[in-house]
Amino acid sequence: MRTMLLTSALAALTFSLPASAQDGAAAPADEAPMQVVVVKQRKDPDMISYADVHEKMKKFNALTSRDRIHLRFFAVAKGDAKMADLKLTLEWPGATKVLPVEADGTIEIPMSEQAVADKADIFTNQKIGAFVIHYGPGINVPATTSFRYREVMDGVKQSTSMMKKFWNFLFPSFKGASLRYGAANGQFLVIQSSKGEQRIAIDTARKAIPLELDSDLYDENPVVTVSEKPLKISPFNVSPKK
Repeated sequence: MRTMLLTSALAALTFSLPASAQDGAAAPADEAPMQVVVVKQRKDPDMISYADVHEKMKKFNALTSRDRIHLRFFAVAKGDAKMADLKLTLEWPGATKVLPVEADGTIEIPMSEQAVADKADIFTNQKIGAFVIHYGPGINVPATTSFRYREVMDGVKQSTSMMKKFWNFLFPSFKGASLRYGAANGQFLVIQSSKGEQRIAIDTARKAIPLELDSDLYDENPVVTVSEKPLKISPFNVSPKK
């Protein structure tokens, strides 16, 4: 019987993945390491047990501090695989549900006790090893383009707490947040603090603005203004190079 990996990615859930893999085909330096757990693969095409996904959802919902974060599932293409070709379905006897996959790989997976009881599986239409599905903390995007510093940084702190509970207490603390965009078009953010105005431009390679966790700014909690609302915000555990 073959096996495949359910990894954690910031812990990561996967269809067939080496333990060293990162978030993205060429992993940026600001992504977190992985935890790996082995689960059974019973049939082709590539599949994972829905019960394993459901377990992660329940564990996340049991966290006491999670108002600034959400549990995010996202697919990453390996080799020549293309995201546009990926189809995912939740299947159990007598029923099939298509799981939407966004252009950036974000996957909508419902939480269902009935699907667990019916021993549902999640299938991909791709060959084994073509894609990996990660799970990890995502930071909630503020509703407006101006927000307080802690609104994002509390998400960074909660992400660290989540990973220590999901993985182990030795998980390194996240250093900040990446405000991610679909394309780099000169976006920037401005922090208005007692030290003056600080402007941070987008990293065009990563298509993200890095916002580091700073204890003084956290205490002051200044207003942060972004030129454009980000699509996603994710924590990073290695500070981007200046």
